[in-house]
Amino acid sequence: MIRVRPAHPDDLPGLTRVLVDAFSVKMRLLFGRDPARTQRLLTSIYSGPLARGYDGILVAELDQQIVGGLVIEPMPWGYEDVNRLEVAIRTELGTWRRWWNGIGFSIFTHGPEEGDAYLSDVGVLHSVRGQGIGKALVRNAEAWAIFHERQAMTLWVASNNPVARHIYERAGMAVVRHEFNLLSGLLYGIPRWTYMRKPLS
Repeated sequence: MIRVRPAHPDDLPGLTRVLVDAFSVKMRLLFGRDPARTQRLLTSIYSGPLARGYDGILVAELDQQIVGGLVIEPMPWGYEDVNRLEVAIRTELGTWRRWWNGIGFSIFTHGPEEGDAYLSDVGVLHSVRGQGIGKALVRNAEAWAIFHERQAMTLWVASNNPVARHIYERAGMAVVRHEFNLLSGLLYGIPRWTYMRKPLS
């Protein structure tokens, strides 16, 4: 049985393991080929909000194991969170990788519209895909957004990812526009992105 719930700080090893597996190409390009290092850097991103009780980072469990995750943005990030990430990047990555990392973050960072629940890092372990875990995560994210009185649920998805697009369309999200990004096409093999939205009010 699939169970979706807000993540706790103790869930960070499982959540970061999911993200490393689900976004293996992206993570290798951003952080290098060492999965443990990537998990440490991801932990530095999410640990602050989780420690302060932010409930918009969701995990999906199957047989009591974390197999999926989803982040609802904007996350409550403060100066200490930015500083923690900067220290972690300087400690873990060399000069060239830090430069490369900055380019990667510029591609994937999105500032949500005011009042939106923006879904990011929607990931499921490869070994358990096709069992409805992504659908359950999105359904619970919508319930979270309604409870927190957000006006819409939004996301960017790679246009060449029909499986993910199908999940979002089944959840009632509609295509708003497409955008071409030469840099993400060259670096990540994703030349086009699709912006999707579902009004909630």
